[in-house]
Amino acid sequence: MKRKLLSLQMICVLLSVNLVPVIGHADELMPSDSSTIEEGTTETTESSSTEDTTTTTDSSTSGGETGTTESSTTTESSTEVQPPANNHGSEQPQVQQPVIPNEEAPIESLPQVLDNGLTVNPNEEISVVKNEPTETFIRRIGEKARSVGQKHGLYASVMIAQAVLETGSGGSQLSQQPYYNLFGIKGEYKGENVVFSTQEDDGSGNMYTIDAAFKKYPSYKESFEDYAKLMKEGIDSNSEIYSGTWKSNAPTYQEATKSLTGVYATDTSYDKKLNAFIEEYNLTEYDKAEPSKTATGIIVADTHVDSDFPEYSGETYSGSEAYAAGNCTEYVYNRIVQLGGYVETTMGNGMDWGSTGKANGYEVTNKPKAGTAVSFQPTVAGADGTYGHVAFVEHVYEDGSILISEMNVAGLGMVSFRVIDKNTADTLAYVTPK
Repeated sequence: MKRKLLSLQMICVLLSVNLVPVIGHADELMPSDSSTIEEGTTETTESSSTEDTTTTTDSSTSGGETGTTESSTTTESSTEVQPPANNHGSEQPQVQQPVIPNEEAPIESLPQVLDNGLTVNPNEEISVVKNEPTETFIRRIGEKARSVGQKHGLYASVMIAQAVLETGSGGSQLSQQPYYNLFGIKGEYKGENVVFSTQEDDGSGNMYTIDAAFKKYPSYKESFEDYAKLMKEGIDSNSEIYSGTWKSNAPTYQEATKSLTGVYATDTSYDKKLNAFIEEYNLTEYDKAEPSKTATGIIVADTHVDSDFPEYSGETYSGSEAYAAGNCTEYVYNRIVQLGGYVETTMGNGMDWGSTGKANGYEVTNKPKAGTAVSFQPTVAGADGTYGHVAFVEHVYEDGSILISEMNVAGLGMVSFRVIDKNTADTLAYVTPK
């Protein structure tokens, strides 16, 4: 009789498990904003405010500050949120210190939002397996890190690895549009911030909640610049706290990551995790002075010295969702809007922009002109054999050749530059934005 009762209980448990709602894959991929990387979910808690609230799980630390759980309060409403995240994984709480005004605090001990391929075995062996979301995220931020690293004498490889680890490969809400905070730095950036409710540890394992302001940046570029400033200038109480990351003090990236361990993060394996990402994704390529150039002349970069325009911001504008994410059409649409122009959301595939432009009253010619969308027919200059290609004209040289920026030639979501010779350039269709 007792055995039957146990079996009946077990059946009830199994039935109750089967009754739990299952979130479909399509639901998980539905964007909560215009970010392109939005996989993975975490549990969230709710907080109240007089404004619409966005709730996330997060933590922060720097200069003696620690924390674990955050919920953001913004004027934007959202039903599902991907919280700021990293993978510091600190098990030993620090003693809580008084908050010093203007001291900038990186986030610590956050749950991982996006599977970035990191595995830590019980015996502390660390490994990283490549995955597409992480590769895409690296392509989005890599050249910005290279530029900042060269400017400030820092290892771009280390910065990229930290961004991957801190944000779950760009999966955290704080790292996405409109915040672009890759390193969880507290404070204000040119008067802009976002407030999160964060749980702090009093040093005895007791948690309490405070509101903390995290910097809000206009793009990833500013996030890298501000992080570099923190590394070079330190905090108010110690201007050289991060001097171990400087190339002048660290002959190798391994020494730079070692200097961050126990300082930037309490995780004793922090350097090993960063090193694993650097090695698996060959991030030392971004420590070189110049971007790599392929045999076909493709330069993978966010900017080019010959361009007549400001560098690409990486921002995703309303209307771009009409085009395939990470492809040439989405890029050209965003590039034009970034520079103050207007183009339809129904221009079609890359090869269609010339004919569609004419039909909609745009100026369309075969004469190269900087600031225009340039349409390639299938197979021309390497364009796709079915859909063709579209790019943005950054500069017209005196010999008639053109410098173009484009996306998805070097890889999905990757911006690159090419020079198109005069003879080919004269066969293309140039669409002037309205």
